[in-house]
Amino acid sequence: MRNKVLYFPYINVPNSSWFTRILLYWDEVGAIVPYEFIEVPEKLDEHTRSLVQECLVKQVLPQEHIYNIPSFRDSFLKYINSLKNKVIKRRRMSFRKVQNSKIHIEKMDGLEYELKDIGLAKEGDYPWWFIEENTAWEFMAYLAATLGKLPDLQLDPISDDIRHLQNFLYSSRSEKLAHKKISNLRLEILEDIFPSPQKPLKAFEISIFKEKHGDKLKAFRNRVEKEIIDIADIENKELRKRRLALFKDESRDAIKEIIDAMKSSGFKGSTLSKFGSIISSIPGVSPIFGLAKAVCDAFKKQNFQTIDPCFIYAAYAQKEILSQDAT
Repeated sequence: MRNKVLYFPYINVPNSSWFTRILLYWDEVGAIVPYEFIEVPEKLDEHTRSLVQECLVKQVLPQEHIYNIPSFRDSFLKYINSLKNKVIKRRRMSFRKVQNSKIHIEKMDGLEYELKDIGLAKEGDYPWWFIEENTAWEFMAYLAATLGKLPDLQLDPISDDIRHLQNFLYSSRSEKLAHKKISNLRLEILEDIFPSPQKPLKAFEISIFKEKHGDKLKAFRNRVEKEIIDIADIENKELRKRRLALFKDESRDAIKEIIDAMKSSGFKGSTLSKFGSIISSIPGVSPIFGLAKAVCDAFKKQNFQTIDPCFIYAAYAQKEILSQDAT
């Protein structure tokens, strides 16, 4: 597993326990940021700016990388055009009712004009465009996934909202086909695994803790990810349940060691809040479908041997659980 992740869909990253957890356990965390936010960092919110200054968040400029994706624009348009007519009509109707999101022009690579022709986009105050909400979510997921596949980035897309990750899991053809295909994907929720402070930490607190305990956190996360993959391959539900229980039991000492380190650093309420992981194991599903297929198609004209075009990994956590009081 790669040790680097790319947050989407927003420019500013969440000031949350979930994102603190990501910063603690992953080696590199990126965010998709237009160039003007580099020139004028005050455009970022205070939390994101402090993480950038502490080198905890890497700013990924889309305009520096999109041109390296051979079929970036065409593949997303092909995906949109593959949607059923009733889906497009519903989106147009919602768009006319101002259910839309703003996307910076640097992320679009000219797609904004073609989406405008379809009735799913309109110009806002430069450099922003209004994009129909569902289309905007799909585009940001697509952008994060394609950028992350580039050899000079190698970042796995993450989001704190499951809606943004489901785009990779569902077929655009019909609900019946979606349910058939989704049965081939493995979903395993691991609870009580990654220890983390109950409340979000300041940038300097994360930096100090990672400098002292970063290797320990990385080793534990790698072990968890490997176990997730192994467990997801177990078809028998009872066997999978026993294997998960065994892994939790075996991890108890490592978890306690991390919690003790957090408590000694003064992080109050260090807890074992739930942490969810999705593994979309697309190999074996034929044909590849939906937005995942668009990500694959974007690279078809070029041979990327270092990239597995049929595997997407994403992690998320339920924010309402992370906000509960520590017990």
